[in-house]
Amino acid sequence: MRDVKWFTDARFGIFMHWGLYSIPAGVWKGKKMGRNWYSEWIRMQHNWPEPGGIPREEYDTLLDQFNPDKFNPNHWIKQFKEAGAKYFLITAKHHDGFALWPSKVSEYNVYDATPMKRDVLGELKEACDKHEIKMGFYYSHWLDWEHPGGGLPPWPSAENPNDPPMMQPSQKLYDEYWYGKCIPQVRELIENYDPKFFWFDSWNDKSEMFLTEKRLDDLIGAVRDASGHCLVNSRIGTTWSHPKGDSIVDYLSMGDNEFPDTQIPRPWETSGTFNNAWACHKLDYSWKSSETLLKSLVDNASRGGNFQLNIGPNADGSFSPAMIRRLKEIGGWLIVNGEAVYGTSSTSLKDPAWGRIVKRDLPDGNTRLYCHVYDWVPNKNIDIDDLSCEPVKASVLETGEPIEVSVDKKIVSMMLTEHCPDDRISVIVLDVIGKVPSYCEAFGDKMCEPHSTFNF
Repeated sequence: MRDVKWFTDARFGIFMHWGLYSIPAGVWKGKKMGRNWYSEWIRMQHNWPEPGGIPREEYDTLLDQFNPDKFNPNHWIKQFKEAGAKYFLITAKHHDGFALWPSKVSEYNVYDATPMKRDVLGELKEACDKHEIKMGFYYSHWLDWEHPGGGLPPWPSAENPNDPPMMQPSQKLYDEYWYGKCIPQVRELIENYDPKFFWFDSWNDKSEMFLTEKRLDDLIGAVRDASGHCLVNSRIGTTWSHPKGDSIVDYLSMGDNEFPDTQIPRPWETSGTFNNAWACHKLDYSWKSSETLLKSLVDNASRGGNFQLNIGPNADGSFSPAMIRRLKEIGGWLIVNGEAVYGTSSTSLKDPAWGRIVKRDLPDGNTRLYCHVYDWVPNKNIDIDDLSCEPVKASVLETGEPIEVSVDKKIVSMMLTEHCPDDRISVIVLDVIGKVPSYCEAFGDKMCEPHSTFNF
């Protein structure tokens, strides 16, 4: 059985892409990599649309350069704690096959193949435990460009028909990778670091030739056998590659930077970026504002989901100033308004034009609504439609300033004061008599509940 309540209560986590690809940071020999901003793909996408990318022997010159002198796990995790994150997720192994721990399964790792010779994951685990941050791992199970049997980029695609074809390994070779590297490394990660969740990565039906029912069952089974609590996400491939679909995983992962506009009847998350890139890209200056990032968090929370904000450290282990500023701004907002995010649930109420609403069930059987106001217009009424519960009182969460409330039939109106607490998102606390149903309670889908558990 897998309990996902801690995950849904957390609402906000930090994702991280960091590895050999952080050294070129999207630029190889003075030339910007092709195809897109995904700099962790540089080995295969540098010379796109030519197939093959950077030759393996040339890419592996990065091994001797990987010795980040500013890698400070305690400082990293402390910053994430101060930003309000409740959990941390890092690329233990990305598509290039390079591992950030001293793996006994493959010498293509940070300890055996680089001058760093440190257990990155082990040190981060200690820091997470110290700061009470739960830790999980991204593991590239489908693609692996180091092992001769690992999957290669699934080109071409319907969206990009001119993408060059890649010669994929045989099924026999892929079995050698799957059972000789993938599953043993996943077991190793669980045994060594006790992760609370995995984030496996695939994204379309081109994975079907390798992510077969048996292979997925064996991988998920390995996680279940090795840990009684470690969660598994849907991008392991169940969405498009398993006859039982996502019923056999613990939480759903949306597409990259995909923010649904409706409720989703399962525990779920969106992983999103500060800009266009996931790993560090030295030419990506398209930084999103802290307001945009906070609204992504609140939007997802109002629909029952989490937001995992991705960090792409520099090759030396430092963070860019733009990243640090936004982390501090998000953390400052959550210090004041975290009560309106952590441990809240969605409601059956429709999204109002002025913002979003989440709720907390109170011990006395009543409900506290948190009204996230995106556009505060002084002396203007904002309405909540179809609210059958009688309001008791309303106030600004940050300042405690009272908010005038009136009721006309099932429409509750609140008069915004002249004092806007925050021009990004201001939160009003509205206590009402009785229970405001969650989306799941209103529509009868028990799979929605944060405490839901799933059997494999």
